[in-house]
Amino acid sequence: MKQSSRLIFIAMLVALCLVLLIYAFNGLGWGGVFLFVAGGIISFGLTRVFSPAEEHGRVLEAGEEVGKKKPVPAVSETEDERDVFIPGRNFDEMLQRLGSNESMLNVILNSMGEGVLLLNQADRIVLMNPSAEKILGIAEKDSLGKLYLEVVRNPVLANLLTHSKKEGGLASGEIDFAGKEEKTFAVSVAAIRVEKAGSPDGPGTLNSPSRLEASAERDQHLGQIVVFSDITSIKRLMRMRTDFVANVSHELKTPLTAILGYAETLTSGAMDDKKNRGQFLQKISDQAQRLHALISDVLELSKIESGGYITALEAVELGEVAQQAIEILKAKMEAKEMKILQEIPPGTKVIAHRDGLFHVFENLLDNAVKYSPAKSDVRVYCHPRENGHTEFTVEDKGPGIPKAAQSRVFERFFRVDVSRSREQGGTGLGLAIVKHLVEKMNGEVFLKSEEGKGSVFTVTLQSVTS
Repeated sequence: MKQSSRLIFIAMLVALCLVLLIYAFNGLGWGGVFLFVAGGIISFGLTRVFSPAEEHGRVLEAGEEVGKKKPVPAVSETEDERDVFIPGRNFDEMLQRLGSNESMLNVILNSMGEGVLLLNQADRIVLMNPSAEKILGIAEKDSLGKLYLEVVRNPVLANLLTHSKKEGGLASGEIDFAGKEEKTFAVSVAAIRVEKAGSPDGPGTLNSPSRLEASAERDQHLGQIVVFSDITSIKRLMRMRTDFVANVSHELKTPLTAILGYAETLTSGAMDDKKNRGQFLQKISDQAQRLHALISDVLELSKIESGGYITALEAVELGEVAQQAIEILKAKMEAKEMKILQEIPPGTKVIAHRDGLFHVFENLLDNAVKYSPAKSDVRVYCHPRENGHTEFTVEDKGPGIPKAAQSRVFERFFRVDVSRSREQGGTGLGLAIVKHLVEKMNGEVFLKSEEGKGSVFTVTLQSVTS
């Protein structure tokens, strides 16, 4: 009923009551007034009794049935339903999420690359994820309930666990595990503590690291969690960098020492020695060229490794690039009366970087000319492979490479014969540059050699199909 209609109805009812009251007084006196008031009270009581039924009728008329849930408001298609708070639905979702926390935790632990070990108050293992099983070489079912010392006998880990338990904070270190291959792991140990009952923050409140340090004696120790992270590759790269710096320093020192020695000899009076000063100047020139070659190779290798040298690959004609490299080495070939037999069929194309491929040929052919005997031949040939690749080979008649050294020839600064390599002006970086260039061009390089019978270097690159 609208508000205006309700007011009119009340005014008419009040007027009717007054008329009836006057009529009762005129007809029956005070007895009539008493009967009228008693009837009003009874009517008011009956109205209060039956008002819930009327209210229920109004609810039914409005389409809202008693005991039936109100419809959930719809969420627009552009609105994330997680941003809308709807009591019934959000509460159910919250219960589901709380119920799935354990399975979610298991999924996370099982998919982690780091090994996770959980110890209880008595230092016994209560949880071990698959990565930890692989690292420690033992299954979780065989380690549960055991003391960690029965599973991992390592003094470094024992010290970390003791320190973490005593200090209540985080302890970290490195552990080496010997197996099929030696691996290094960064280990982090954290104590799990909660405040004892009666503490200011109440029972079961997790402490912050600063609070743990200040009030470790008031906390209850529940256990410790250990995390193993494999850092073998990082340590290997650090060692390689250290070795590289040491090798570069040594290689730079040798020619610089020679240059300084000859320069001091000349300035000390040898300039007047017409017979030997030319020889001294030639030595200085040779060492300066060696120094220049070394610095150039180091810079080139650094640029290749950083990815700034080869930016895009294209179809390159193999024979054309090989011939360009041969022309560069023509003077060295003539000095030793050697020949390079280029046997690559015209039109043979591979997917490569033109300048990178040129340097591959240049380094392989330069080594072949340096270490092959005079008046010998070097062959360059290729043939297709079945998997859509092309192989090209540089074959020489040099002294060959011992089998024990063949796996290391592509390392930086590695030389099979150190003294001979330096006499030939080698930097020890040529084959390392070849390997990195070929890998950047999505190819592979192989060596086949036998002492006294020469060496065969084979490079495989993707062919260009017409």
